[in-house]
Amino acid sequence: MKTRYRQNGFTLIEILVAAAIIVSILSFVYGTYFITSKSTKNAKAKLILFQKGQKVLLQLTRQIRCSYANTVSDAAYTTKSGSEQKEKMFQNNPDFFSYRTNNPHEEILHLITTNKFDIEQNLPGGLFDVAYKFNKSKGVLYLSQEIFVGTAKNSIEKRSWLPIAENIKSLKFAFFDGLKWLDNWSFKDRKKLPNAVKIDITFESETSQTYRYGTVAYICCHNNYGQETQFDKLVIAKK
Repeated sequence: MKTRYRQNGFTLIEILVAAAIIVSILSFVYGTYFITSKSTKNAKAKLILFQKGQKVLLQLTRQIRCSYANTVSDAAYTTKSGSEQKEKMFQNNPDFFSYRTNNPHEEILHLITTNKFDIEQNLPGGLFDVAYKFNKSKGVLYLSQEIFVGTAKNSIEKRSWLPIAENIKSLKFAFFDGLKWLDNWSFKDRKKLPNAVKIDITFESETSQTYRYGTVAYICCHNNYGQETQFDKLVIAKK
């Protein structure tokens, strides 16, 4: 009578089953890690854009709110009267507040303000000649901030520019004249500051997510309407 002995080891089917189980476990672990890693990356990008967008928008709003322009009482011309005196003053300081397109890929917002942008500049208090330049093709917002010396600095080319925000997909302004919203503004032409400015800025993260921030800044130092309005609440919306 022959005795059969079972050899030690695994059959091919057992090896294949074990391999399938291991692959399933590894796939589950990797999938969980990938989803968690992606969520963490998105949350981090969202937080960075939130902080960046909020800071830029608040600083822009503060400076626009505190926009300044000479009144007739500020002018040094006392020999002229009425409209002649006012016209003389406007001719000497034509660019207290303006928004224009420098070229198809560049927009400039220029204003005189009593509020200093919070950057590392050793500037004393007072009035500031400020300009923002948005480069559409690069998605970068630049700032030029100098002490106002009595005459608005109209030459954009001679300014020193500092990048303050990147990854900007769009930046839009609208200007309220008391009756309607306008796409542009020129103090030289209108002889007054806008009543309010609407700001709309959209950032795009590295993961191609877009985040939109918007608000309305009412200009407090507004001599044309005889009253001071309050700052509208900051509106932040995900797009």
